Amino acid sequence: MTPFSQYTQAGFQAGVQRLFPGGRAWPRRLTSTLAALAGAIGDTFYQLHVQMVLLLDVESDPAQAVQLLPDWETDYGLPDPCTPANPPLTLRHAALMAKIAGIGGQSAAYYISVAAALGYTITITTWTPPVYGVATYGGASYLSPAWRFAWQVNAPTITVDFAKYGESVYGDAFWSIDDTTLECRLRAIAPGYGVLWFKYG
Repeated sequence: MTPFSQYTQAGFQAGVQRLFPGGRAWPRRLTSTLAALAGAIGDTFYQLHVQMVLLLDVESDPAQAVQLLPDWETDYGLPDPCTPANPPLTLRHAALMAKIAGIGGQSAAYYISVAAALGYTITITTWTPPVYGVATYGGASYLSPAWRFAWQVNAPTITVDFAKYGESVYGDAFWSIDDTTLECRLRAIAPGYGVLWFKYG
């Protein structure tokens, strides 16, 4: 929270009243017409203050933004071909955070982190390149050398994304089932020389 987020409407009214000259013609009583005028003027600045606090405390954080979410998405190239039609707010935030966190990489840990940002728990299976004299019967030496470029994403059979209280907007679904986003996003960042497939269950 910002240091000034605790300011109140009454505080702005009092601030406007302190700008008035002194004297009996400028009463400070809250029941006076002049106090009502000060309240109206102060309310204008209070509403601006509320929006600034919202900008600093919420909208500046892409994981929480609602009003500025379309602007965040535009900055990171969303929606893109991997974005489902009319996604709920939670999936939009997840896709945005995955884009922001996606600094690039070729390791299994990187792809696992990208999936985690999207809300998926996965593991990666790779195969060791054949090495003469190391593997035993049925081991890696009996696989084609092309297996060194293959990797498998192990994911749950069904991924259910539930709407969270306070993170959804009117019209969002209460829950959704979708694994196509995971596949699309990982295929988009997979190395061009690699062979990628998905195993569910």
